[in-house]
Formats: sequence, C-alpha cells, structure tokens
Amino acid sequence: MLAQNRDKILIVDDEQEIGQALKLYLTDEGYTPSLASDGTAALEMLVDEKDYAVMLLDINMPGLNGVAVLKRLQDAGSDTAVIMMSGHGSEELAVECMRNGAEDYISKPFALEDMLQRIERARAHRRERIEKRQLQQEKEDFILMLSHDMKNPLTAVIGSIDIIREGCLGAVNEEQEEYLQSAIDSCNEVVTMIDNLLDIRKFEAGKIQMAIHLYNTGEIVSKITHQFSRPARHDGIEFSVDVETGPHTIAVDKNSLTRVLGNLLGNALKFTPEGGMITVSCHYIPEDKVSTLTLPVYAQIPPDFPKTGSFVKLTIYNSGNGIPPDELDKIFDRYTQFTRKTDRERGGAGLGLAYCKLAIDSFHGVIWAESENGQGSTFVILLPCCSDGTATNNRSEG
Repeated sequence: MLAQNRDKILIVDDEQEIGQALKLYLTDEGYTPSLASDGTAALEMLVDEKDYAVMLLDINMPGLNGVAVLKRLQDAGSDTAVIMMSGHGSEELAVECMRNGAEDYISKPFALEDMLQRIERARAHRRERIEKRQLQQEKEDFILMLSHDMKNPLTAVIGSIDIIREGCLGAVNEEQEEYLQSAIDSCNEVVTMIDNLLDIRKFEAGKIQMAIHLYNTGEIVSKITHQFSRPARHDGIEFSVDVETGPHTIAVDKNSLTRVLGNLLGNALKFTPEGGMITVSCHYIPEDKVSTLTLPVYAQIPPDFPKTGSFVKLTIYNSGNGIPPDELDKIFDRYTQFTRKTDRERGGAGLGLAYCKLAIDSFHGVIWAESENGQGSTFVILLPCCSDGTATNNRSEG
C-alpha cells in the first residue's frame, strides 16, 4: 500500500547494499527516502532538512554510532521517529535505545514487510505526539489570551464600582458601601489569579523580569498587612502583626514579594473561621543562630539557597483546620488545592502558592508550610539578608 503523503524517510547505514535496497523499496511504497552513509552525514542532513518523519538508524557504524546519533537527536528536541537497526541484536542494546527515545528496534536481516509495518506504526505515533503537542500549545495560548482579555474589563469594573462606593454618583449608606467593597474585593481576587497565572507562565518560559533592589523587610510587611487588617476585622478574625525593627535588608522585587505575602494572607482569610486568628511575624536570624533553624524534610530547597549568612524569617499563621500532612509537600504545585474545606472558603485556581514558590526561589530563599489537622497552618519564608551592592536591577529569571 502506497504511503498517502510521501513522508520523507532518512536511512542511515554504512552498508550501502542494505541502504540502497531499503531506498528502492520505500520509493516503490510511496515514500521519499534519502540515504546517509554514517552518523555525521545524517546529522548534517537533518540540519538542512528538519522534516524527516522517520529515521532508520543503524547502530554499529564507524565514527559516530547510532546510539550517539540518537542521543543528539533527543538533546536537540527532534520529533523524527527513530527505528534502530542492528546486525548484532541484544536485549540490553534494545532497552538502551528505547530508553534514549527510539521508537522501535529491529534486528538484521529483516523482512521488508516487517520493516514497512514498523515504519507505519512509527509514523502514527509521531503524528500523535505532534498533535498532542500542538493541542497543548493551543491550550496554553488560549489560557494566556483569555487571561489578558479578562483582565482589562475587570479593571474597568473595579474602577466603576469604586466611583459608586466613594459616593461620586450620589450618597451611599454604610451597608451599600460594604457590599460594593465586597464586589471590589472579589474582582481583585480574580485579577490576582490572572496575574499569578501569567507570571507562572513567564517563570516557566524564563521571561520573568525582576526589578531586584535592597529593601527593609519590615516596611514591606507592615504595608501589606495594613491592607488585610480591615477585611480580617470585618470577618471577625483577630489579626496581629509582630515586626522586628532593624537595619537588615533583603534583595527582592518589591511588587513580587508583596504579591507573595498577599497570596498567603488571602489564603489565611479563606481558611480562618470567624473568631479565629491570623498572626504575621517578621524576625531577623543572625548568622550565629541559623544553626537553630529546622527545615522540614519536605521543604523544597532551591539549589542556590545560601548555607551561611543571616536571614529574615517571615511567618503567617492562621487558626483554620490545617493542611493534611500528606499534602504539605504538594501544596506549592500548580493547580493544587487543599482537600480540607471550610464554610468560609471561596475557592481558587490553585495558582497562588505555585507563584509564591517560584518568586521566593528567584530571591534565593525557601518557603514551606507547617501544619497539623485541626491546629491551623503556618507558612514560613526564609530570605537571605544582603549588604549594599548585592542586588541586581531588572534581572531576568530563566
């Protein structure tokens, strides 16, 4: 049966008789085959023409052998389906080839009909992979487009409601003002989720821009906690802040750290029942006291986390139901939500904590959660203290 779309196939074999015979056979079957006499020539041909659907790759060749060629193809992200060929077949060699990304393996001498069936199967698998990748890319593009398109009208909605709330269009009583403020808070929640999603994509693509400067931690903490004190009081939650004053500074992007703390405080409000409490603390840990810190085994420590020096320790405690112990190592994963629900919880996309982890990692810090069922939760951030000249402005994380 002739191939319907004349897919291009690259035959790589130092035995010219076998290569020529395969080329003639595949031409008769409707393919467009090319022949390379060794691994180096094959890689050069792939540079010139990247649209080979299948490669029939001999393993035992002088110079660059088939396994080395296969590894280079995988490193380059090639989507060409590779069928390995060998006159000295062994199960160990076949396993190694499959582990390194080969689609199939066949021993010489082989029947041409068998080879044709393997090519057809490899072509089908390749098409599935490409279609799956394209579908994933379309999904990513759609999410980003939708996020951008949602944010602009939401900003307009917030502005319009705020004008009414401030009484610019007529007197507003206390109850009406409360409902309008609640609407603004809900819209801001959605905007925060959109910002988290967009920045997570930027982190993953290595395109996030960080304006890193030296800041006094207490000033950032005091400003963001002041914004959350009103909604906490409104919900009947005791809200306390313990910020240690001092000259210690950290190298961070101020807006990003503010959003991290906002995400954590927003979660605390969701999971804290009326009559509960939220406590925020900020303390300096000098170098001679760092050894007293104990990080849980599930804390995901970034590779560039400093092992010496002084640190700032930020903690946000809430007296909610707590996080199940088996979820503590997964809560910073994207789209992960707590399974323990409360009557006050308003839901979410599971993006806030994922953003927190990526942002704190970019500051060379570490973040984790401590909790027991029924005893509340504590989120802890450790950030290295810096001296003048440590910060790098407008850094791109990638």
